[in-house]
Amino acid sequence: MTFSTPQSITVIIDVFRAFTTAAYVLDQNPQNYFLTNKTPVVERLIKKHPNVFLVGKPEIGQSLDYDIPNSPTRVQEHNFKGKTIIHRTEAGAKGVLESSSADLVLVVSFPNVLATAKYLKGFDPATITIKSMGHEGITPSLEDNLCAEFLKSLLEGNDSPRDLLMKGLKEGPGKYFFQQDQLQYPKDDFKKCLEIGKFNVVIEARIHEDYASLHQLKQTP
Repeated sequence: MTFSTPQSITVIIDVFRAFTTAAYVLDQNPQNYFLTNKTPVVERLIKKHPNVFLVGKPEIGQSLDYDIPNSPTRVQEHNFKGKTIIHRTEAGAKGVLESSSADLVLVVSFPNVLATAKYLKGFDPATITIKSMGHEGITPSLEDNLCAEFLKSLLEGNDSPRDLLMKGLKEGPGKYFFQQDQLQYPKDDFKKCLEIGKFNVVIEARIHEDYASLHQLKQTP
């Protein structure tokens, strides 16, 4: 459920690419959008829902095939209206599922960071925890740290110089988008993941034990 006056809010950041992909998926208004990091959960959800479309890549040691990789570019090649989307990803899903104690869980990337900051300002003085998930939820990543810093700056009433935010990303964590595997890592994903304010949408994650459902929040506090 959505809390109108939450006492604690957790913001999960995953820029490359889970929550950028999520923003692009929700822009198409699917019937359902489920997020998890475990293959057995994906398989269980497939049995419960018709017209399923799978986003992500196989978990290590598992062979389940996905319709498209975790990619906003690949999302735009399909029509998700009326479909059930099941999205398996490591870092973003892990962060969400570990945040069940929060009253409200939001997911963020650069494309919806402006809308999220505006939304969060209406909850002052609620406790806000920002989690940068990094690579597979294990090691820090530049893009997630930059997004977290930018969000904090916006909440403090500042607007960091955007040209400085992207410094080093192309040569560092964004290098995958400029190599040969363009099916998994389309070059256009790099730009899409860093397009600040592309979507005027706040995304809530509602946790259901071992998976979450993602929803656009249309109301403002």
